[in-house]
Amino acid sequence: MADRPRPPELRYRMVCYELWDHGQTVILDATAQGFVAVTGTIADDGTMGGDGTHAGPRELQRRLARLIADDEQLAG
Repeated sequence: MADRPRPPELRYRMVCYELWDHGQTVILDATAQGFVAVTGTIADDGTMGGDGTHAGPRELQRRLARLIADDEQLAG
Protein backbone atom coordinates (compact mmCIF):
# COMPACT_ATOMS: atom_id res chain seq x y z
CA MET A 1 0.00 0.00 0.00
CA ALA A 2 1.34 3.44 -0.90
CA ASP A 3 2.61 5.58 1.93
CA ARG A 4 0.21 8.36 2.75
CA PRO A 5 1.27 11.61 4.35
CA ARG A 6 0.48 11.74 8.05
CA PRO A 7 -2.40 14.06 8.90
CA PRO A 8 -1.72 16.87 11.35
CA GLU A 9 -1.93 15.89 15.00
CA LEU A 10 -5.39 17.23 15.74
CA ARG A 11 -7.11 16.61 19.07
CA TYR A 12 -10.75 16.94 20.04
CA ARG A 13 -12.38 17.52 23.40
CA MET A 14 -15.82 16.08 24.03
CA VAL A 15 -17.85 17.27 26.99
CA CYS A 16 -21.27 15.74 27.64
CA TYR A 17 -23.74 17.13 30.16
CA GLU A 18 -26.73 15.51 31.81
CA LEU A 19 -29.40 18.22 31.90
CA TRP A 20 -32.17 18.38 34.47
CA ASP A 21 -34.71 20.98 35.61
CA HIS A 22 -32.40 23.14 37.70
CA GLY A 23 -28.90 22.31 36.58
CA GLN A 24 -26.47 20.15 34.73
CA THR A 25 -23.81 17.57 35.50
CA VAL A 26 -20.76 16.70 33.39
CA ILE A 27 -20.89 12.97 32.67
CA LEU A 28 -18.07 12.84 30.10
CA ASP A 29 -15.04 15.06 29.61
CA ALA A 30 -12.52 13.41 27.29
CA THR A 31 -9.79 14.51 24.90
CA ALA A 32 -8.54 12.26 22.07
CA GLN A 33 -7.50 12.19 18.42
CA GLY A 34 -10.95 11.23 17.18
CA PHE A 35 -14.53 10.87 18.26
CA VAL A 36 -17.95 9.58 17.32
CA ALA A 37 -21.04 10.97 19.03
CA VAL A 38 -24.64 9.80 18.78
CA THR A 39 -27.74 11.42 20.15
CA GLY A 40 -31.03 9.66 20.72
CA THR A 41 -34.46 9.87 22.27
CA ILE A 42 -36.07 7.25 24.49
CA ALA A 43 -39.64 6.61 23.36
CA ASP A 44 -42.62 5.91 25.61
CA ASP A 45 -42.24 2.17 24.91
CA GLY A 46 -38.66 2.19 26.24
CA THR A 47 -36.89 1.90 22.89
CA MET A 48 -34.22 4.35 21.83
CA GLY A 49 -34.16 5.93 18.41
CA GLY A 50 -31.31 7.98 17.00
CA ASP A 51 -32.03 11.61 16.32
CA GLY A 52 -28.74 12.07 14.54
CA THR A 53 -25.14 11.08 14.41
CA HIS A 54 -22.04 13.13 13.96
CA ALA A 55 -18.48 12.01 13.45
CA GLY A 56 -16.75 15.36 13.46
CA PRO A 57 -15.43 17.55 10.68
CA ARG A 58 -15.07 16.07 7.18
CA GLU A 59 -11.27 15.79 7.49
CA LEU A 60 -11.65 13.76 10.70
CA GLN A 61 -14.15 11.46 8.96
CA ARG A 62 -11.67 10.90 6.12
CA ARG A 63 -8.84 10.20 8.56
CA LEU A 64 -10.92 7.69 10.54
CA ALA A 65 -12.00 5.98 7.31
CA ARG A 66 -8.34 5.68 6.22
CA LEU A 67 -7.32 4.26 9.59
CA ILE A 68 -10.10 1.67 9.43
CA ALA A 69 -9.26 0.79 5.79
CA ASP A 70 -5.56 0.35 6.64
CA ASP A 71 -6.13 -1.71 9.81
CA GLU A 72 -4.80 -5.24 9.24
CA GLN A 73 -7.23 -6.84 11.70
CA LEU A 74 -10.24 -5.31 9.93
CA ALA A 75 -8.89 -6.07 6.44
CA GLY A 76 -8.89 -9.84 7.04
